[in-house]
Amino acid sequence: MKTTLRPLTALAVYVGIAATSPVSVEAQEDREFGWFLTAEFAAVWTGGNSESNTLGLGATLRRVWPRSGLRFDAGAIRTESSLKTRTAVGTSTDFNLMVEKTTETTADNIYVRGRYDFQVSQRFFLFGGSDWLRDTFAGIDSRFLVVAGAGNTWVDNDRVQFKTDYGATYTFQQDVIDNPFIKTNFPGVRLAYGLTWKVTESTEFASDLIGDWNLHDTDDLRLDFVNSLPIAISGALSLKPSLKLAWRNTPSLTEVGLVAPDGTPTGETVLVPLEKLDTFFTVALVVKF
Repeated sequence: MKTTLRPLTALAVYVGIAATSPVSVEAQEDREFGWFLTAEFAAVWTGGNSESNTLGLGATLRRVWPRSGLRFDAGAIRTESSLKTRTAVGTSTDFNLMVEKTTETTADNIYVRGRYDFQVSQRFFLFGGSDWLRDTFAGIDSRFLVVAGAGNTWVDNDRVQFKTDYGATYTFQQDVIDNPFIKTNFPGVRLAYGLTWKVTESTEFASDLIGDWNLHDTDDLRLDFVNSLPIAISGALSLKPSLKLAWRNTPSLTEVGLVAPDGTPTGETVLVPLEKLDTFFTVALVVKF
């Protein structure tokens, strides 16, 4: 993960990715009123010649009223990797083995989101919300976004729910490496859809797409596309594999050391853009309270 992971470079188990779209909710729970809490947890550890550990935590708290709903999402993931370098000191028949271990963080992602929806009619609703993200490996030190808009519920029954929403946004962003050519605070437009389909009594497919368009720099378009397939293990537990694609047409910058044509380091650095697309495949254990 760049904190978002580079495409197809990692298979990690962690939390919270499938909850990125505020427009998607579970059809069955929408017909119940009150508080709902779900928590997600995952951890991966490897040891031996190389070492790495990944810890992911996430939670969703929802309050549902007859004509409105409030939702909060929060989560974090952190991955550390260690590489062992071995050096033999001495002669070929008499030497001491020296082992040096270098540990570095290869993923660091934190997010917090909140959203309020008000149902004006059976097919039309208003909403407002905000979210904060820290994704250092994608070049984002802090991004705070507020959004307000409206949406439509096109299908809503026991098996299928499909919604779209449209909002105006304003973003306050601080990059790890400042880009002198772009404005960090800017207005925007958001379009999104959310689909849930109850495939079987124990399996549900969810698909969410969010598009954010920077109105100050119209080349800056962001897309978050998430598909998940929660499989119920029991009434309180489910296993949720998901695939997320995060794409940005104008990615943040990173600093790269400059080397002369003969391979000699110059001591200077240059700014280059990060990759546009990040791909995640995740599996999380979900607990409902």
